[in-house]
Amino acid sequence: MSAFRAQPLQPLNSGQLNSRGTNITPIKTVRRPTENLPAEGAKQHKKKKEKLSALCKTPPSIVRTRNGRDYRRGNFLGEGGFARCFQMKDASGQIYAAKTVAKASIKNEKTKTKLLSEIKIHKSLKHPNIVNFVDCFEDDVNVYILLEICPNQSLMELLKARKRVSEPEVRFFMVQIVGAVKYLHSRRVIHRDLKLGNIFFDPDMNLKLGDFGLASVLPSTDSRKYTICGTPNYIAPEVLGGKHTGHSFEVDIWAIGIMMYALLVGKPPFQAKDVEVIYERIKKTEYYFPEDKPISPSAKTLIQDLLSLNPLNRPTIDEILNYEWFKGPFPDKTHEISLSETPVSLEQISRAQSSINFTNTKTNAGIYTPRNKDPVEILRSDLQSEQPRAMLPTSLSPNDTRNKYQEVDPSQMGRPRRVNFSANFSTAIKRLNQVCFETYQNMRRLEYAGKEQSQTQEAVDCENPTLISKWVDYSNKYGFSYQLNNDDIGVLFNDDNTLLKLHNSDRFLELLYHENEGWACVENSTSHPPTQAKRQLEIVDFFAKYMNSNLSKVSENEDRKEIVFLRRYTRTSDYIMFEMTNGNFQFNFKDHHKICISKSGMVITHISPNRSTRTLPLAAVLRQGNFPQEQVPSCLEKITVIKEAIKRKAFKEAN
Repeated sequence: MSAFRAQPLQPLNSGQLNSRGTNITPIKTVRRPTENLPAEGAKQHKKKKEKLSALCKTPPSIVRTRNGRDYRRGNFLGEGGFARCFQMKDASGQIYAAKTVAKASIKNEKTKTKLLSEIKIHKSLKHPNIVNFVDCFEDDVNVYILLEICPNQSLMELLKARKRVSEPEVRFFMVQIVGAVKYLHSRRVIHRDLKLGNIFFDPDMNLKLGDFGLASVLPSTDSRKYTICGTPNYIAPEVLGGKHTGHSFEVDIWAIGIMMYALLVGKPPFQAKDVEVIYERIKKTEYYFPEDKPISPSAKTLIQDLLSLNPLNRPTIDEILNYEWFKGPFPDKTHEISLSETPVSLEQISRAQSSINFTNTKTNAGIYTPRNKDPVEILRSDLQSEQPRAMLPTSLSPNDTRNKYQEVDPSQMGRPRRVNFSANFSTAIKRLNQVCFETYQNMRRLEYAGKEQSQTQEAVDCENPTLISKWVDYSNKYGFSYQLNNDDIGVLFNDDNTLLKLHNSDRFLELLYHENEGWACVENSTSHPPTQAKRQLEIVDFFAKYMNSNLSKVSENEDRKEIVFLRRYTRTSDYIMFEMTNGNFQFNFKDHHKICISKSGMVITHISPNRSTRTLPLAAVLRQGNFPQEQVPSCLEKITVIKEAIKRKAFKEAN
């Protein structure tokens, strides 16, 4: 796939790294050369190659679906030959990548059937190393395929930045790729467009295989496909034979060999400026291993077998990982530093540890999972429209996009009313969605600095932060209520409005969103509240009485240092995460220890189960491995969990 051409339709925030469309790949079909066509035919062929993505209209700011879900359009990610890609955000704040195909580009029944087949195949797949299909829907002008967003770009971007990749890292990549391909083949799916640009890094740096625009299902083991399709540098020789030879699962094995060679050497083995030269080299398997870019003999052996001219001589997907090459140094995971440089000490990983890492990676990639006996079925009923104007049958929409945990994000428009805006507070709220990225970057920098961190870099203000001391999740009816350690009571309502009642005061504050001016804080009197706020004040009082009567505080009282609202919360089985308007991140772990990260990731606070609070520079805790005097159970592990959670938020923010 050719790289997407990034053309932002709106400025990107500094915390958003999804500036390239590496999550979506357009359909790319390799056509026969035009040299033997008459002039008129050649001209028509050239016209066909014009990008149909140009027909794709920019989606409206809010895309409404027929199943009742609304998605807010975010940043433009990029485009390919047939589609454009945009970020989309649902009501919970979750960010996705939306592959957007113009209906005007679907000119005949064959093209329509191919698109619906792609949706049907991708929807049916569920594997840890395959980009997750979320939903599909349409409006009058576009069809949208909603996918998991992978924020760390693709193997192609990694290779461009690195020039070459070390053998230990490629071993790890190959296991995850083989796991995904084995799963596809077990369901009789041939990908047919495996390449570095179609394999992406998720937030945890695991590889995810995407783009099923050329994928096809073989109805039986001995059946074959005959369409000439793929990407020139990766196309298998039997594909070029067209109807004379046909092709099957072995084309994906060939592509694995191309990717392995490209990562280790720096470019694909048959690369040339002229596509016809590439095809001739492929047909003769004409390539070599450069002497100035040495790779191990066992790596050469595997590549040579994968790139066998005769498909039957290539190893099966189950045989690949049995090669001697995989017994070399093997890391436990891919680290983010790999995106820009080679991690240190990879070659020093012991044989015993490498064996453990190899086994664990195979397990995580589903290598040991029994062959799936339920192949993908493309039914005629799945590919038929139900209405003349509609394109997507109801059967193609999974209708299961609810999050596993609840996340309330008041980033949508509040109720319309006339208010006086506080410029300072509004500006602070606008900056909040950059704080995730800044905090993550600072935590990551301090973690890498380790023991070399100087005392001068630790010179930060370490006062105890404002914390959430009590909370009640009643979002199934009203919202999420919380009490701060300064005794202010707040409710994050389900309608995205937030109200904060100040302790020992007759004043209350509302946090509102105005379409043109952004976030604002509005102050009112509890004795003469606006009509629309009376009911919400009653709910705040109800929660206040409940918490004071039934809940214990998790921290000691503090005087009010600043006005702080809860911005968003996330609940998982291991913790609840609070994001505050002042940029603080509070994590309440299930073992009753609480940790707060403040000052843009420079300061850490621990609240013990007995409510004692200790605040220190994060650098000092990282250097010592724990808090002095009162040890925190699994302290460094908890900090890693916090860093990764904030990282995920940084990559999910769209506006």
